[in-house]
Amino acid sequence: MTTLTVGQCLTSFNNEYVVSTVNLADGKISYTILGLNAPTSAPLLETSLRFYRVIDKTLSLDELRARRQVVQNVTDQREARHQAQEAARIAANEQESNNPDNAGLLTTDAESNTTNLAAKNIRILLKKHFPGVKFSVRKRDYTCINVSWTDGPTREAVEAIVDKFQEGSFNGMEDIYEYNHSAFNRVYGGVQYLFCSRDVSDELIAESIDLLRQKYGETTIPADVTLEAYKSGTLSGRGHDCFTYGLASEIRTNALKVDKSKR
Repeated sequence: MTTLTVGQCLTSFNNEYVVSTVNLADGKISYTILGLNAPTSAPLLETSLRFYRVIDKTLSLDELRARRQVVQNVTDQREARHQAQEAARIAANEQESNNPDNAGLLTTDAESNTTNLAAKNIRILLKKHFPGVKFSVRKRDYTCINVSWTDGPTREAVEAIVDKFQEGSFNGMEDIYEYNHSAFNRVYGGVQYLFCSRDVSDELIAESIDLLRQKYGETTIPADVTLEAYKSGTLSGRGHDCFTYGLASEIRTNALKVDKSKR
């Protein structure tokens, strides 16, 4: 097997490299090669030489020194960026940890599984912001958490509290999940998908009917529009002249807008 020399140039997959150093350890020769098409540095074992072809090109010592400096500058810049990003990440984590709005939340020190941690913290926040409302927070799998409840706050109000636990969103155009890598998720947990579902009780449906009758009058919402009529399905074909999706849909939509957490 041919032993390469410092300054000798190689090519592989249309890229050119130069041998920067020849290394000997435990009786085995290896090389450090620098990219000539891009400022890269990589180890090269003798066993991998079959993927490279020696070309009729050799760099002088001055040229090799200059190339080493270029590669070193790029490496230093990359390391500086990495350190700056790491410092920013640590600062952001500390800021989230010291945020009084997050007081009482568990951190990754208490639960290493970030999905489980997110579920626990969602329960803590919902209890804090909506006392007396019974929520179901269930982990469907390690990528999804479902939050459901009856009456209580609106779905928008709950989402405003818990949406920060969702780690990103699905990009349908490229068929990939895109993470946002927030400091909050790194400290307090997160999950790929978070769904909130609010159901309404018979009492809230009846209240919705009364509210619609007050708003539109008895001509539009006559006396036979009752909870029993809604539950039996007899309202499904009515009200399309006044409401885009019919009377039954309007009753439920209106009920979902009523915030019962403030009552």
